[in-house]
Amino acid sequence: MKQIQLLILVILLTSFTEKEYVKLYFENGKMKAEGWILNDEKTDYWFYYYENGNKKEEGHYLDNKKTKWWVYYDKKGTIVKKCEHKNNKLNGLTIVYSKGKISKAEKYTNGKKVKTWTDLNEFKKDNIDF
Repeated sequence: MKQIQLLILVILLTSFTEKEYVKLYFENGKMKAEGWILNDEKTDYWFYYYENGNKKEEGHYLDNKKTKWWVYYDKKGTIVKKCEHKNNKLNGLTIVYSKGKISKAEKYTNGKKVKTWTDLNEFKKDNIDF
């Protein structure tokens, strides 16, 4: 009897902890998003797309919240910014691009901007570790 109960418990636990790769589509058939789901929550790496098929954004999830670095693109597929997130909020650096080059850097703490640099040398001076 205990072996049957243990077997049922193992089956239940594994059925709730399986990670699944999902793909979502626009009505036009193009990919809208793709990534990993665990226990009905987004986890690990995800990609999002514009209706024209180009990437819109990509990055990590943890417990259904954006975390770590995310990359954002314009509709032509050019990178417009790279941002650090924690618990679905900007937290850390955001690097903003214009015409393929870094135009400014921003620092966020818990979703609030605390500093902006428009000069690379000033950024380096304030961030020796980078």
